[in-house]
Parts: sequence; structure tokens; C-alpha cells
Amino acid sequence: MKQVTYSIRGLVEEAMIPALKISCESLAGVRSVHVFSVDADTGRLELVLDGEPTEELESALHSIMNAKGLELVTPATVEVYGVTPAAPVAPAPITPQPAEVAPKKRRSVSLTAALSTVIVSVVLAVLLTFSLTTSYMKADTTPAPQPSQTQSELFDQMEIIDRLFRSATVLELDEEALMAGILKGYVAATGDVYAEYFTAEEYQSQIDTNNGQMCGIGVSVISGILNISGVDYQVITIANVYPDSPAEAAGVLPGDHIMYVGSGEDKILVHEVGYTQALTLLKGEEGTECAFTVFRSPAGSSADSSFEEVEITAIRRIFTTRSVTFRHYSEDESVGVIHITGFDNTTRDQFIEAVETLKGEGCTSFVLDLRGNPGGLLTSVEDVLVLFLREGDVIITTKDASGQETTTTVTCNKNGQVLCGTGELTREDVGKYRDLNISLLVNEYSASAAELFTSNIRDYELGTIVGTTTYGKGCGQTTYSLTRYGYGGALKLTTFYYSAPLGECYDGVGITPHVVVELSEEAASYNINLLPDHLDNQLAAAVDSMK
Repeated sequence: MKQVTYSIRGLVEEAMIPALKISCESLAGVRSVHVFSVDADTGRLELVLDGEPTEELESALHSIMNAKGLELVTPATVEVYGVTPAAPVAPAPITPQPAEVAPKKRRSVSLTAALSTVIVSVVLAVLLTFSLTTSYMKADTTPAPQPSQTQSELFDQMEIIDRLFRSATVLELDEEALMAGILKGYVAATGDVYAEYFTAEEYQSQIDTNNGQMCGIGVSVISGILNISGVDYQVITIANVYPDSPAEAAGVLPGDHIMYVGSGEDKILVHEVGYTQALTLLKGEEGTECAFTVFRSPAGSSADSSFEEVEITAIRRIFTTRSVTFRHYSEDESVGVIHITGFDNTTRDQFIEAVETLKGEGCTSFVLDLRGNPGGLLTSVEDVLVLFLREGDVIITTKDASGQETTTTVTCNKNGQVLCGTGELTREDVGKYRDLNISLLVNEYSASAAELFTSNIRDYELGTIVGTTTYGKGCGQTTYSLTRYGYGGALKLTTFYYSAPLGECYDGVGITPHVVVELSEEAASYNINLLPDHLDNQLAAAVDSMK
């Protein structure tokens, strides 16, 4: 194992360090990465490698630096890891962990030993995703924590319970299920309401979701209740049908209620198995059939006679989800309505598509509907905000457990590349939509990244905020992978608080709109995703605010 140190020509700005670290850590053979600014003209890159640096590695490193307007200087200084470390600018690297291996299955080792390894080492893992459920990469530089007396007692008790089960139970124990259940229980008991343990499959699903990739039929759904003959049934309600999707081809419509999943003898009532399990049954491999039965009725009707029972079969395939949908306001064709359902890696391009399409169709005002938007990726919301802000504008200030504050601004390097967000925008994109006539619609379910977007629009006076006070999530989470420790899955936990451009932290408080408007009683009887324009008094108020 080698520690390799490179010099960097050029100004290594604080805002670009997280993206540089992520790019370098993705390269084969790289164990850990540290990037430092030495002075106004130079920086330093320190890598811990499995072996000697290769030509392929150095070529990739040159490309990464060039993309940020920097130059990697070779040859590098190569040292045996742990011997004669480079002059410290930041804490020394941690003791290297074993090489990454495939997730273990059906281990016969004691659960206590496994748990102590996972729980103690998880805080040292590499940050692989960044969302508001996430923020900056946390440097893998802290010494491995030692179990406290309380932790030791926990492991001792687990050892006793584990031995009792193994010696006395007549049941066959599922090692994977035990591990997942214990870790999920541990996380739930911490009091961190946003923390979550993901199994390997769940973690991959999260990554796919962030990338807008999904294998399915092409719908977004919500949990619904259907009253039939005075009895309430839990159903899966179709909120949106994606264009050119298997669902559209099969005739699925927004507002359809999935009552049954499966067909023939395998037909199962959603109400019996529950919403979450029913969603699982709708999933499957690409190219397989997805059969279900919907109850269809005119909007707002709940009369039994109005329901049409329709059996549908769609063929699952991989497609890109939509986090942005758009249309003309039915009461005024000059107003475009852009609904942002979340912030993921599809949002920026889909948002630009929405604005440009509506502008081309004659729209001069735009309502950005963030009602029900739970948040998403920090890089995504930063990208969208760049389109509205000016160079030098503050987007967010974070504060971690040590009290260290980090401020992110709209910054470009000498090549014109925007350094915040994904790093894929250029100076020409900065402020592209700053002069749009916009208003924002929010409600009590607008949270996290949606609130960060709202606070920026408010603080820079770029539009009117309409609706009800937002959720109030002013903290962010970091997701840590466990794969380098030989375990599948990942852990997400709260690692920082953040404040809006003007310094307000709205955690637990929310953002109060400029124009407070509650949904009318009639409008509130609809799901917000299926509410007709002519009944949407909040949308009408948002349109009026732009006149």
C-alpha cells in the first residue's frame, strides 16, 4: 500500500474540493483522497493506493484536474503507507482498512463481532452520495473510535442473546435478516429521525433513484383511500404517467386507483398486503409482465356506480424518471406551471426543458410548484439555483458536529466552469433565468432541498412565495457506504445543520410564504397532484402575485 503525493498548479478553491475528492475516489485502486490548498497558486493531492501509481491512474487524474482548470505535476512522491507521512496540513490518514470485497452472505460468525465492526467503523466510511439528504464529502481522516463502556455492554448483551438463540431455538436463523433487523433497529433507536440503514439492495435502489433510473412501468404513485359502499380501502393512486412509458402504452391514466396487484389466482388486494408491500409486488425485472387492476372514476367522484374496473398488463423496462413536469395554466395560457417533485440528477435538465418549451409556446410567467417536494440532492438544487443567481451569491452555509462552518457560493474557475453543484454548468448558465417572472408554491410538505431553493428565491427577492409554511428541515444527512469493510449496504445519518443565504436556519420552524393561502375546503378534498386548476385557489393566488 502506497501514499502518493502530487503537487497541483493553480488555485484549489474550497468549493471545488468535494467534487475533486469524489472524482478521484472513484478511480480503481484508490483507497482515500485528501486535497489541500497550499497557497494562491498551488495545492496538493494525497492518495492512498493499493499499489504503485499506474499510467492509467495518472492520466485519469490529469483529466480530473484539467476539468477544474488545474494542472497535476508529476513525478509524484511515493511513500510506503504509514511511514514518513507528508507534512501535515490536515489530520493524518486513518489506519488502512482491508481491501474492498463483495458483501458477505450467511456468515456464521457471531452477530456481536459483526455488529461491533460495523457500528464502530461505519463513521469512517467513504461518502458515496450527496443529498440534502446530503452534503459535502467527509474526509476519511479521523482515528478509528474505540468502543466506550456503554458500547461494550451493548455488545456483551447482544452476545448473550445471540448465543441463547443459537443454542436453544428450533428455528433456522437467517443471518442476513438478523443483521439487517438489528442495524435498522439500532439506527431507529438513535433518535435521528432522518437516519436510515440500507441493505445492499436498498442502497442500490437509492443510487438508481438519485440517477433517475428505474425498472418499472413508468408511473409516480401516492398512497390513497377509496371508499366503496361505506368501507375505506387502501389503494395505490396514480399521480403521473410518464410519456412514452409502458404504463402509457397500456392505457394507465392519472387518477387511476390500483386496487389489485397480479392477475388470475395471483390477484392480491392492495388493502390486504398494505401499500409498501403492494409496491414491491409491482416491481420486477426488465421485460417481465406487470399485471394489476385499477378502479377508474371521473375526478372527484366517489359514487360506487362511477367506478370502472380495468385490468391492465404492462411490460416492465428501464426508463428515466421525471422529477419535473410542466403545462400551461388552464385559466391563462400565458402562465406556465412547472411542478418539481424532487431534486435528483434529472432535475436540472428537465427544468431547463420545461422553461424553454413553455417560453417557446408563449408563456411569459411561471409558477414553480414545490408543494409536496420532500427535497433531494444538494448538487441538484445547487445546479437549478445557479440558473437564477449571480456569481458570488451565497447558496448555503453548513455547520457540522465540530462547529466548523462551510459556505458555498456561485463560483467559476478560470475556464468558466461552475464549481458548485455537479460542476457541469458553465459561466453562461449563471443567472440564465434570473429575469423570469416567477412565483413559488409551497406547503407543509415542502422540505429540505425544496426549502433551500425557496429560501434563495426569497432572500434574493427573485419571486413571491405563496402557500403555507414549509416543513422546516434545516439539517442534512450524509450517506456512508459499508462495502469497503466487507459489508453490503450503507448508513445515512444527520451530520450538519444549514442556513439560508441571509443566515436563517429554519430547522423545526419552516419558511413562511409572502402570501399565506390555505387550500379551500373543496380543493383540500383532492390529492394535490390531481387537483384541477379551476379549484386550486393556491395556484390562483400564485398567478395573481405575478401581475
